[in-house]
Amino acid sequence: MKKLNTLLAVTDALKAKYKRMVEDFTKFFTNSQGAFLGERNTYIPKEGTIDEPSKRKYTKVITTVDEKIDWFLQESKDFVDALFSQEKTNASGLAKAHLVVNGEDWGEFTSLELLRLKTLLEGNDMGNLESLLANIPVKSDAAIWDPSTLEEHNGRRIFQSPLVSGVSKTTVKEEYILEDPNLRHGVTNYTPQKAFRTIPQDLGDYTLQTFSGQWSQRERAGALKRRSDLIVAVTGALKDCNDCVAVESELTAEKIYGFIFKG
Repeated sequence: MKKLNTLLAVTDALKAKYKRMVEDFTKFFTNSQGAFLGERNTYIPKEGTIDEPSKRKYTKVITTVDEKIDWFLQESKDFVDALFSQEKTNASGLAKAHLVVNGEDWGEFTSLELLRLKTLLEGNDMGNLESLLANIPVKSDAAIWDPSTLEEHNGRRIFQSPLVSGVSKTTVKEEYILEDPNLRHGVTNYTPQKAFRTIPQDLGDYTLQTFSGQWSQRERAGALKRRSDLIVAVTGALKDCNDCVAVESELTAEKIYGFIFKG
């Protein structure tokens, strides 16, 4: 009895060959119609006439459609039979293994469950999970963050920066007259000299504080690592699943292509 891992190896090894074979046959049938055609022309001159060799011709039929199809069936048999036996074995539930993630046994799962989980973690057809995790917003490591103490944030995972307080200030310009010592000596026709000085003024008290509902860099890195750990665990479990006896499928290459090509 074949093992499932043998079937997997066969399908992996022959998949590319099968694809090339289909492409080559399509190309041959399209561009090499002459290979299926033959011709025989004979000519016997009558007595007293000139022989004309150009009227004699023989072109051999290189191949037939049936010959090409028989060869196709023979060469595709291993791949197609292994492919459907692999699917039947997976669907039978015989291919099972325990999924152990970082030392924790999550339970026993079939190969189909594990394959679906692997696709969910790695594939793009249902969305790229890795890209989602890599783009989770994170807080700046340059700031200090503590859980928010505001009542409006109760029950929510929101962080706050330290409260910064201070006084908002401004300045005003004040005009004044410069003191002139010459005035003490009775100078007449004096024009006073003016100047301006800057006076600080308090406008009000202020506080500044920032709030964030983002993850930390460590949390995002941890989520990405756990995804990778789960993929490793699933890959290992699938390997264990495949170490089971394969179930032969009745969907064989002979039945499929025999019906299509020969009816």
